[in-house]
Amino acid sequence: MRTLTTLTMTALFGAAVLAQGQAPANPTNKTGVIGLMHAIHSTNDVEKTLAFYQSVFALNGRVGGFDPKGPRILTNSPTATLRVAMTQLRGAFNFELTQFSDLERQTNKQPDIQDPGAPMMKLLVRDLDAVVSNAKKVAAPIVTKGGTPVTAPTPIGSARAIIMRDPDGYFVEAIQATPAIIAATDALPVPAGRGRQGDAAPATPPPPSQVVGAIMGLTVRDMNETLKYWNGVLGMEMPAATKWEKDQATLDLMGLPKGAEYRVSSGVISGSPARIEFTEVKGVARKPFDLRVTDAMACGMAIRVGHIRDVLAKIKASGGRVLSKDESLVDWSETIRNVFVKDPNGLNLELVGAADPNL
Repeated sequence: MRTLTTLTMTALFGAAVLAQGQAPANPTNKTGVIGLMHAIHSTNDVEKTLAFYQSVFALNGRVGGFDPKGPRILTNSPTATLRVAMTQLRGAFNFELTQFSDLERQTNKQPDIQDPGAPMMKLLVRDLDAVVSNAKKVAAPIVTKGGTPVTAPTPIGSARAIIMRDPDGYFVEAIQATPAIIAATDALPVPAGRGRQGDAAPATPPPPSQVVGAIMGLTVRDMNETLKYWNGVLGMEMPAATKWEKDQATLDLMGLPKGAEYRVSSGVISGSPARIEFTEVKGVARKPFDLRVTDAMACGMAIRVGHIRDVLAKIKASGGRVLSKDESLVDWSETIRNVFVKDPNGLNLELVGAADPNL
């Protein structure tokens, strides 16, 4: 897997994540991705899932209601209600936990790690052994062979790591961070802590989180198809994939059998220090993992785009799926337009852009 060459990914992005109340800036006049807002994970029970991340990784956050008017149009779910908890992944980005209710929704569907569309959150932690101990206390299912950390190639180089599932089946990889990454993150200013609803941070900052960085991960069906969409349609600059590899430590980390192979493309999301990593697996049976935004275990990300009307037109012209009502942009506010679409692997993408067609 590709190694980070700088500590830029530890720069605080959470403080810069915009609440959905102002139009995203597009200083380069770019058509396509110009930043990240947050990662998204729909849950079976948002309180239970938040408690897991609090217990295992010492994350912050609290559950609150959310005005359903916009999300109903955005997800094409006219009866849906919504509760949200926004957690801060220190040194990286925000992670939104959602729970939709008052509609039919699929629950308890879980992917295997090799399945196209399977999401993963890769968390850099200050004390991996403490995280593993916490995970065992809450009986988190461990994916890594042997149930203990292994030393394997990771996005930050060779490091001890372990993969587990959260209460919904979402894959979480905990990676022991280097002292340099920990020091860089601890030196960052405390974020303001405002999510979609504009909740202010507590007067007294919480104790240091275990998390000192994060990278979004996604298993893909076909790397060439994926990069064509993300680079050609969304205007990203994801690098070409690595050669096919079969490092045994990595296969053990992922719980994959001997004989499986994988290749990776790891890059920075345009306009932000946040990172995403695509992995394709072969040599083992795979099945698509593709859920509606409102289904439990559905995952995705909210990304800022420039010239959102042009981006949506490119998606439609490429045969991409549009999920929002009437396959149209949603008037979220006077200054914001957004829409949910699918990438080729079934990942839900909330595109957020300016109402002004020139931005």
